[in-house]
Amino acid sequence: MWHHSSFSIHPSSFPMNPILRTLGFSPTDRVVILHADDIGSSQGTVAAYADLLAAGIFSSAAAMAACPWFPAAAALCRERRDDPRIDMGVHLTLNSEWDAYRWGPISTRDRASGLLDDEGYFPRREPAVQTQADLVAVEQELRAQIQRALAAGIDVTHIDTHMLTLFHPRLLPIYLRLSREY
Repeated sequence: MWHHSSFSIHPSSFPMNPILRTLGFSPTDRVVILHADDIGSSQGTVAAYADLLAAGIFSSAAAMAACPWFPAAAALCRERRDDPRIDMGVHLTLNSEWDAYRWGPISTRDRASGLLDDEGYFPRREPAVQTQADLVAVEQELRAQIQRALAAGIDVTHIDTHMLTLFHPRLLPIYLRLSREY
């Protein structure tokens, strides 16, 4: 039981998450999901994921299909496709935040899309995409990333968003639509 000076909360005060029940957990079970994202953004992320997966530490991860080391991440998933611990999603990417290591869209090179900065890569920060990107171009890019992961042999279990970029009123409807579709 958690106590604070003027109130207390008991775990039984909250209804059980129906997904946990479906997975076979009881109302008193506590579940922690350790999630690794940015897999495929660099060689180190792929190697670290492989090591941590082998050690049994991770139960969930998400790959960046627009990044240079994505093919290595996809190869790892294909090599271990029979491993029930592989739970790989797509870390939907519309930003490239580093100064000396960048990536860009896979669906377009058109500056009018709003997906490219002056250097020809995804913008570094979220607001540039959230307020200026063409919504059709955003959806096409996100769909292309999901399709690239599926075509590479990844059994995509979920999608999430790099740097929380898609958690914006203009972009959230696209994210939710793709979540339902895929």
